[in-house]
Amino acid sequence: MSQTHYFCPLYSSANVFRNYSALFRHIRYAHCEDTSFSIRCELSVCCGSCYSSFDSYRCHIYCCHRSLVDSFDSDSVIPSNIDNNDSYIQPDANNQSDHIEDPDSFIYRDEECDETDDLINNFDPISFTTIDEKCSFDILLKLYTHFLLELREYHLLPQKVVQLISSNISNLLEVILKLIKTKQSASVLTVVDLETIFTHCQKHFNYELPIEIVLNTSEDHAYYIPLKISLSHLLHSGELLDAINNNTQSLIIQSNKDNDLILSNRQCRSIKSNTSNRKNSDFLLLKLYSDGIGITNPIGPKKDSHKFTCFYFLLDDLPNVLRSQVNLIGLHCIAYTKHLKDKDSRDVIMNVLIQDFNQLQTQGITVPCISSRLYFSFSFLCGDNLASNELGGFQKNFNSGHFCRHCLITYEQRLIPLTDISFV
Repeated sequence: MSQTHYFCPLYSSANVFRNYSALFRHIRYAHCEDTSFSIRCELSVCCGSCYSSFDSYRCHIYCCHRSLVDSFDSDSVIPSNIDNNDSYIQPDANNQSDHIEDPDSFIYRDEECDETDDLINNFDPISFTTIDEKCSFDILLKLYTHFLLELREYHLLPQKVVQLISSNISNLLEVILKLIKTKQSASVLTVVDLETIFTHCQKHFNYELPIEIVLNTSEDHAYYIPLKISLSHLLHSGELLDAINNNTQSLIIQSNKDNDLILSNRQCRSIKSNTSNRKNSDFLLLKLYSDGIGITNPIGPKKDSHKFTCFYFLLDDLPNVLRSQVNLIGLHCIAYTKHLKDKDSRDVIMNVLIQDFNQLQTQGITVPCISSRLYFSFSFLCGDNLASNELGGFQKNFNSGHFCRHCLITYEQRLIPLTDISFV
């Protein structure tokens, strides 16, 4: 290896490389799978170790000589005057310009992302441009609010860290505004507390404040978001509505071919009886799901100090590939679990939810993508055994007796194999 040129120690040819990135690319694609791979690193005085696999050699290069790999020269290979018949991997003339424009995409194309990269790639941040919008402090406030949302929801930073970053950025921008002697006030950047953040989210990102439900006492509260508002935002684009309509029509065609198959809840007797007297034949099914959650302080001595019962909604006509997507499962209501133990408080919550759903069934919603109103019908309320018994005011201890209220099976009967049971 000379001062400016590099030679391949694994290749008998006299091909010369003007930079190390070209040599590294050659070693990777020409000798990566060699069973007799053995190379000594002589890129610096401190090196000299031998590596018997390309993976170990690559890790050493990325760790100690990353600058050599990142540096890229357009003249990667100097053809040799010595003729030889050995094979040599060299980019052709058509693709060479593409590699020169983006060397990292060629060198690191097959590199495996670490756990952090995989986690970041799974998230889809909110993207918008302000190129066509007139610059104003309102646009600045919108970008600043979006930045705080990304820190909190996209990068999952704690609230204290977000507040610290927000405060420092506000101070920095305030100094900049003073330096340029602007006449505008820097008070628009004081988006630190949660109430201010929620206010700007409501203005720029269609955030809806939950409605408070006063329970049996004035100190007990529950919160819910009307279904009309949530569904209007969910079906606003029209793409999801088209997928639902296509799936519904496909299931109707399949069920008409064979009446013995139940492919959707639309074929259930209870739903047919509930929708038989409807004036509007076109409607979507909506179901609710109830479950309990426990919020824990990770640095505190107690666990599950705050237990909540949540009600979620899901469109029952969604295609199977979309049912498990989290962004299509909406939160409808949340309340303390201890408040549901009181019958009066439980009746207040259920009356509010029933009234909200009745308004959705009778009035429907207006979606911009269609000319007519869109109506809904309730299918059922589901939940696990514990949540359902808790909501109905039943016992939550299943250690003895019948642990299933539907089939009334006992723990002893549960241990009997199905082969020993006759269904005739």
